[in-house]
Amino acid sequence: MESKGLFLTEEKKGVVIIYPPSRLDASVSNELKEIIANYISRNIYKLIIDFKNTKLIDSSGLGAIVSKISVCRTHNGDVRLCNISDNIKEVLSITHLDKILKIYNSQTECLSSFTNNV
Repeated sequence: MESKGLFLTEEKKGVVIIYPPSRLDASVSNELKEIIANYISRNIYKLIIDFKNTKLIDSSGLGAIVSKISVCRTHNGDVRLCNISDNIKEVLSITHLDKILKIYNSQTECLSSFTNNV
């Protein structure tokens, strides 16, 4: 696992997993955008954001997540989410992002979705 500021990252099976801090808000959203952009600049388009340690997200955090989805999808990748709390599920539902983003219960399930192209 590698530390990138307040974020941790690792690679499994050609997929990069990003672990945000406990709050994904305006104070760290630009950092997430930079991390995602850095991977894209290296032709890495399969990203998972694992929310196992994250309890709060605001609009800037949501914006950071969706900012590069189209680029990833254009290159047969995606930005997918897993291990989200009920609070974050509610925010995704209210904003209708649960209809756009692919959300999985576990990291294993999320990783498999890339392999199985689900």
